[in-house]
Formats: sequence, structure tokens, C-alpha cells
Amino acid sequence: MSKDFRHNNFDLIRLVAAVQVMLFHAFTHFNVQAPFADQIKGFVYLLPGVPIFFTISGFLIYQSLERNRDKLKKYFVNRALRIYPALYVCLAFTLLLLIISRELNWDVAFKGSFIAWLFAQLSMFQFYHIPEFDSWGVGRPNGSLWSISVEVQFYLFLPILVLFIMPLSKKKWGKNLLVLGIAALSIYYNIWLNTHLNENQTLYKIMDVFLMKYLYFFCMGILIHLNFDWLKKYLVGKAWFWIPFFILFTLVFRNWLNLFENVYETNVLGLAGEIILSLTTISAAYSAPGISERLLRGNDLSYGIYIYHMPVFNYLMMEYPSLNWAQFITICLSILMIASLSWSIVEKNVLKLKTKIRV
Repeated sequence: MSKDFRHNNFDLIRLVAAVQVMLFHAFTHFNVQAPFADQIKGFVYLLPGVPIFFTISGFLIYQSLERNRDKLKKYFVNRALRIYPALYVCLAFTLLLLIISRELNWDVAFKGSFIAWLFAQLSMFQFYHIPEFDSWGVGRPNGSLWSISVEVQFYLFLPILVLFIMPLSKKKWGKNLLVLGIAALSIYYNIWLNTHLNENQTLYKIMDVFLMKYLYFFCMGILIHLNFDWLKKYLVGKAWFWIPFFILFTLVFRNWLNLFENVYETNVLGLAGEIILSLTTISAAYSAPGISERLLRGNDLSYGIYIYHMPVFNYLMMEYPSLNWAQFITICLSILMIASLSWSIVEKNVLKLKTKIRV
């Protein structure tokens, strides 16, 4: 991929996806009593943020590791720097809110279950939860972090894919077949999981956060990268087509005909929606690519919004179960402010270490 295509809108797209997740959870967990709330909620539900994150990771992280396959240590250091420092600060913030809410006290702090939960939050098992926090908000201090666990699993799997699986074929068509095969296994995994297990079973809950369930999302990003030389004539500068096309597809088959719920479904329409969403994401990244830089000036608030919004929601939920527009907007703006502080104080400074750490 040429240097021209490193000029893109991915920061802006990630911001839109993070805001969508935040708004989705706000409308889901609060009773927003305001004019046009239902209409805005319906529009927010059209655009699923997490699949966008996964597609972007497949496209960009695969591309990065493929170019630097001899720098595996640097790959892991860079991924850890992007994920964990800000995540640990967010964990400290969450613990503070739990203490203020009197959900976390000395009795809880010395329980084995809390120690296990704390280890899970510090490692890659952020989906783990304990009954001690069931009464706080939605019952999970930061339920959004399940996708961080999936993302870390992808980071661990990707070197296996790049170094051992993809070299099985030297031809592009062969590499495409390998990735399609992995995507097909992921789709079969979903079908098997949903037909053989009940979602209330412990085994289901464990398998539900395993990379294999979401791997086909990442594979879509990888496939677009592998075929970008051919696809770019249909994607670059064509967001004016893809964005309305995805919205129309969702309105017709989801909202009006009620034939599928969302792109997480592994039926024909769910998969078609995911393919269209992935193509739309990459097209938007390379359509008028200067927009992101002009609006954001190199600032990336998406991660902060994503990791901080649910602890804030959980803290406020008991006191403000219902919100008017002023309260709703104030809470969302507060999260944006926290994300801005996370970026300027923690994330931006940590990311500078990527060029300083020698591995």
C-alpha cells in the first residue's frame, strides 16, 4: 500500500464507533425521557461500533505486522502500550467509583473472588465478573471491556496467522482462501454455539468471549487489505455511495422487514450486513481523508470514550435512572472530557515511547 493511503480517516471513524457504543449503552441502560429520544435511539442502533473496531484492527494491524514480520517484539510492545497503560488508569478510576459507592470495602477487597477479578482486569480476562458487584449499575463495573479481551486474543493470534498460516500459499488467491477458510470456521463456531448451548450456561458464556466467535470480523479487514489494489477503485472516494447503501440495507432488512437483528448474526443477511459495513468502513477511511486531521488535529479520544463510559454510567445509574436531554448531554460531555484527559495525560505520552523503546 502506498504512502498516500496512510493519509486516512481511521481516527475519526474510531471516534464515531466509540460514540456509537457510548450512546447505545446510554439509551439501553437509562430511561431517556425527551422529545425524539426513540428516533435518535433507532438511528444510533443502525451503526454497530464494535464490528467497526474489529474490521479496522484486521485491516491495519495485519498490514503492520505483514510489513514488519521480523520485528515481533516491537509488535507486542506497541500493542501493549496502546492497550494497557490507559486501561490500568481506567481500572483505578473504576475502583475509586466503587469505593465512593460503597460497593468496594475492606471485606470485599480481601476476598479471593475480588483478587481473581482484579487479576482478570490486569491481564486479558476483562469479561470476568463477580457477584459482589451485582448491585452496582448493570452488575458489571465495566462490561464494555469484553471486546478488549477479544482484541488482545486477536493480537496473539495474528503472528501465528502471518508467520505460519499465510506462508502456506505464495499466491494471493491462496492467501484469500486461507483467510476465507478461517472466517468460515468462525461462522461455523457461531452457528454451533447458538444451536448446541444455552446462553445461560457457563460454557456458553466462556465460549462467547473466545476469539473464534468474532474472528470473521477481523478476517473481513484482512481480506480487504489483501485485495485493496483491486478494491480501491470501488472504495476510495466512494463513501458517498457506501454509507447510504449500508443505512438503506439496514433500514429495509432490519427495521422494516425485521429479517435480522444486527451484523452479529451469522445468517445470510447478518453476514451481508457485516460485509457491507466493512467495505463502508474502509471506504470512509479513504474518502476525503483530510477530514480527520482537520477535525481532530491528531487527537484520538476513541479509546478513552470506550473504556470510561460504562464505569461512569454504572455510578450514575442508581441515582439517575431517568434522564432528560440536559442530563443526558451533560453525562456524555463529561465522558468526552474524561476521554480527552486520558488522551492528553496518559495515552499520547505513552505512545511516544513506541519510538524510544528499543527491542
